[in-house]
Amino acid sequence: MTTRLSRRTSAVAPMALAALLPAARESGATDLALGIPRGSPPGAAVEAAVAALRSGSHQYADPAGSPELRHAVAAGLGAVRGVRVDAEHEVTISAGATEGLLVALIAATDPGDEVLVPEPFYENHPGVVDLAGASARFVPLTGEGRRLDGLALEAAVTPRTRAVLLNNPHNPTGRVFDRAEFDALTALCERHDLTLITDEVYDRFVYDGHRHLSPVGGVPRLRHRSIVVGSLSKTRAMSGWRLGYCLAPAPVTAALRRVHERTTLGAPHPLQRGAAALGPEAEAEVASVRAEFELRRDLVCDGLREAGCTVHTPQGGWFVLARTAALAGDSAELARELVERAGVLVAPGASFFASPGAGRGWIRVALVRDRDRLAAALARVTAHLTRTPIAPRS
Repeated sequence: MTTRLSRRTSAVAPMALAALLPAARESGATDLALGIPRGSPPGAAVEAAVAALRSGSHQYADPAGSPELRHAVAAGLGAVRGVRVDAEHEVTISAGATEGLLVALIAATDPGDEVLVPEPFYENHPGVVDLAGASARFVPLTGEGRRLDGLALEAAVTPRTRAVLLNNPHNPTGRVFDRAEFDALTALCERHDLTLITDEVYDRFVYDGHRHLSPVGGVPRLRHRSIVVGSLSKTRAMSGWRLGYCLAPAPVTAALRRVHERTTLGAPHPLQRGAAALGPEAEAEVASVRAEFELRRDLVCDGLREAGCTVHTPQGGWFVLARTAALAGDSAELARELVERAGVLVAPGASFFASPGAGRGWIRVALVRDRDRLAAALARVTAHLTRTPIAPRS
């Protein structure tokens, strides 16, 4: 007799890439699927974390987060977004943005409530909604540019709707939502008394002069009804340190901290000490990394178009969503073929749509590899899709 599982656990599907990863690792395929930063965190952070370990920082930090790291996060956000952030009463350090999202959803919704989720979506979003006991109502982004449609959002609202979960810049499409879209979203949240939860992990990766808008900086009418979730994983290249944050008004933060204390209790103390040693991010350093990713984005878009894919150039983030429908039927099968025959791992489109059939003609490609490896991998993808001979991998 097996242990009975909860309905919410049974509703969470396995990660779509799980079946491909063993074969990709065994064959040494180039990973163009996962947004895992390459390289190491800044040396100062590593040294400070090691020093914290050696000095005995082995027990719990303040569950809300070490004061030093909360103040560093608040100072960084305040400098970039031109707003005042209260480190003592508005910032909570979480065990990565994923825990931050779960904490936000548990704090903002009750079991049986509904959360509006734009589609396509980041694969983890429906799962954290399910684990919170709520239900996702998917709202398709519209048109070639994948815009947030105010009328579609309004049509999706029911008496049970309590929140909107928005990823900006958007994964997987790379959309950076503009003023008109936020105006419609603001009106919707005010009209129906909804909480906006924003996943802003890629907030510093916005290209071509587009502006990242947020309830914290840019859309002040939303700030009092929003929970902003961010991370140190991308700009600091420390995804394995599991350091994220929630930013919300003081009364909401008090509730977030109560939930957080009953999930992870707190993020790792010595790693918080390490990250705090960096202080706010240096804008020149961030701008340099952003410029490099913009070059990689252009390389990937050009390479996928050469392979015959249809691509709408992303405005931000670390991914390109490419349409392959004219080249292959099932993108899951195409992803397996690319691992086995081209030595390249991509994410199949079914990961990002509520109906697996809707994602059959799409793949997602990450920008994290250096340009030489991206170019070589894309050449193999093109060769496979166009059935053009290519030299073996070295």
